[in-house]
Amino acid sequence: MIRIEDFSKMLSGELEIVERQTEGLTHEESLIQPQPGGNCLNWVMGHLVVNLLDILRILDAETPENLPDLSRYKIGSEPIRGEDDGVLSLEVLIENYTLLSNLIISRLDQMSEEDFEEEIDFWQGKSRRGYVTFFYFFHNTYHLGQLEFLRNLAGKTEKVI
Repeated sequence: MIRIEDFSKMLSGELEIVERQTEGLTHEESLIQPQPGGNCLNWVMGHLVVNLLDILRILDAETPENLPDLSRYKIGSEPIRGEDDGVLSLEVLIENYTLLSNLIISRLDQMSEEDFEEEIDFWQGKSRRGYVTFFYFFHNTYHLGQLEFLRNLAGKTEKVI
């Protein structure tokens, strides 16, 4: 069983990783395409934001009203191949990742372990809120690991972590 305190620490650590992996990158660099295919850093960052929004909802927290349209970054969306409708700037994506990370951490501070143990509906069936949250966190971590490679594509090959 994951405890709220541990989950909160992991989220804080991931926020630091995002900050370090995107430091010094321009929006244009975030659009560099991996070869022979795949998603650029911009899509991965947007998808990470969508995932945090899902975690916030799982935690039964209020979502900010001023979020940008993130539909371009949802599961199953097409890779971003350059400037296009719905593509957000890297700066906006990082700002929203930071905002949502902090909102999740704040929400976790308000929750009890009993809240985390509550059974909720999940596409796999009824599951504990903590498990569902951790499932999405695992998905987040998978994509977070892609940032190092995508940063390297922009010529930023220094050791970050």
